Amino acid sequence: MKILQMHADFIEYTPVKKEIRAAEEAEAKTVREDDVVVLFTAFEEGDDVELVRQAVREATEFLSKLGTTRVMIYPFAHLSQNLASPSEALSLLLEMEKEAKAAGLEVRRAPFGWTKALQVKVKGHPLAEMSRSYSHAAAHVQAKAKPKHELTETELLSRIKKSDFGKLPESDHRVIGEKLDLFSFQEPSPGMPYWHDKGMVLKDLLMDFVKREQRKQNYLMIGTPALANTNLWRVSGHWDHYKDGMFLTSHGDEEFGLKPMNCPSTFLFYKTRKWSYRDLPLRVADFDPLFRNELSGVASGLFRVKTFVQDDAHIFVTEEQIVDELKNVIDLMARFYGVFNLKYTPKVSTMPDDHLGTKEQWDRAVAALVEAVEEKGIKPVIKEKEGAFYGPKIDVDVKDSEGREWQCATIQLDFQMPQRFKLTYTGADGKEHTPAVIHRVIYGSLERFIGVILEHFKGALPIWISPVQVRVIPLSDENQEYSKKILSTLLDAGVRAEGSFEGGTMGAKIRDAQLQKIPYMLVVGKKEEDSKTVAVRTRSGERTFGVKVEDFVSRIKADVAAFK
Repeated sequence: MKILQMHADFIEYTPVKKEIRAAEEAEAKTVREDDVVVLFTAFEEGDDVELVRQAVREATEFLSKLGTTRVMIYPFAHLSQNLASPSEALSLLLEMEKEAKAAGLEVRRAPFGWTKALQVKVKGHPLAEMSRSYSHAAAHVQAKAKPKHELTETELLSRIKKSDFGKLPESDHRVIGEKLDLFSFQEPSPGMPYWHDKGMVLKDLLMDFVKREQRKQNYLMIGTPALANTNLWRVSGHWDHYKDGMFLTSHGDEEFGLKPMNCPSTFLFYKTRKWSYRDLPLRVADFDPLFRNELSGVASGLFRVKTFVQDDAHIFVTEEQIVDELKNVIDLMARFYGVFNLKYTPKVSTMPDDHLGTKEQWDRAVAALVEAVEEKGIKPVIKEKEGAFYGPKIDVDVKDSEGREWQCATIQLDFQMPQRFKLTYTGADGKEHTPAVIHRVIYGSLERFIGVILEHFKGALPIWISPVQVRVIPLSDENQEYSKKILSTLLDAGVRAEGSFEGGTMGAKIRDAQLQKIPYMLVVGKKEEDSKTVAVRTRSGERTFGVKVEDFVSRIKADVAAFK
């Protein structure tokens, strides 16, 4: 049995055509369910009621972590090529519905045996997409397998291999990342990417961009420890909401956790000084790695990882400064997304049932968020009861080149944690006051954002963030020395370049550079060497001959400047 779980803002389908004789009866009308966990399910040969019950138990546990009971069971044969017969599959589907209802879930089910027009909008939280596989054979193998701590070094190393992306579409960021040699996933660190050298170049360029923009606005850059006593999250209020997703350890009588978010540590930094109203708004950024112990079964590449970096910042403001500072953050977000040609939609999330603070505080905070968005000429979508437990927020969905939406930026307004941490500033009246805090990320998780733009650009990244901008290709061994001088000139000029000096045909070298999505290839033969020029070829196939190296460097710098 294969199941793909999605926590969706909505799912909408219309039965179009019966595909098999055993198809259930259904009306050809559109069905929509909002705020529901969807179980896309394929039944395979050998599946039985025992596996169905196991799947329902785990799904019920998953829903309880999300605080919901609404589930949609959606038969989806495309998940497997080893399908059970239609009659067996329908029987198991009905059993699954029965078991889910018996578990206390509010169950909806899509009809079996139909081609359906489908739309689904997945939520942006870390547990929103999960894949699971159930089989007696797998359970038997697992039961017989040695525990990892009993393996010999040779046996352990035999398990350590790259992830198998062979069944994913070419447009998937995991496939693109592997082809471009950006990252890999290894068994010793499940859900944690291994960044290769070119991937680190990409990460550094994206972080340099955000840091440069933040310096223009006088952000303070800080760093805080990865490990802290768990009392820190008890004070902030995160403990009751996030402890199941934390990596915990103990030392003596003390319990520690790797930090899943930066805000409590940033508040401790704030408390190290006395601040005045003249210091506000105070903008503080922290790009330290974060750690979240996601549920097992997450298989979404960079979209769901257990360690990640955010372009995280906390802005301390007086209440009178809130709207202007929110508008400033929205402008910064528009600048970022404009560079990547990403359209975006802000959504204001209001007070959830489980929250800190009074309704009056929440009403003021929501009104400020709506006012800031509307004053920027944007009509926000309102998402009822989906704010953070400490305050309302603006979640921003970006739309990529395929029309898909991804939740990236978040702007949260918090009156609660400053009170819990007893944060103060001296007002113009000489008295102590409590600041409000704007929590904000623009990229969101940098890992997730890289996954988004890899798919958005189909691997052909803009030249300013291409890990390799130019590859120099000599036409023959006789042109190697001149080609190496060109490479040295490019590197001295700050161009990210490499040479293709190994054996092989010219055609093969050009094809490899194109597969690597390198923006420019400089082909050097006898004619170019004699004239002290290069032949320029773009990754799209355009060619220009007789180009002087200094003119090409100027072209590269102009291309980079156009994106920044």
